[in-house]
Amino acid sequence: MSRAVTLAGYAAVVAAALVLELVARAQGHATFGDAVTAAVRWRPLRLIVLAAWLWLGWHLFVRVDWR
Repeated sequence: MSRAVTLAGYAAVVAAALVLELVARAQGHATFGDAVTAAVRWRPLRLIVLAAWLWLGWHLFVRVDWR
């Protein structure tokens, strides 16, 4: 049961992100790519984005229990 709930939660987050991206493009607002580009122009934020990416990769791909 919890695996199905987790997967449904991830699917809901991805669907929400896609809807927000489409709405931003349709209304001429900044997209996710624009926000990331603006963030990584400043070195301290670039390091924070790198640390977040490493943390996410570690928790999603390295600590996997392949039973």
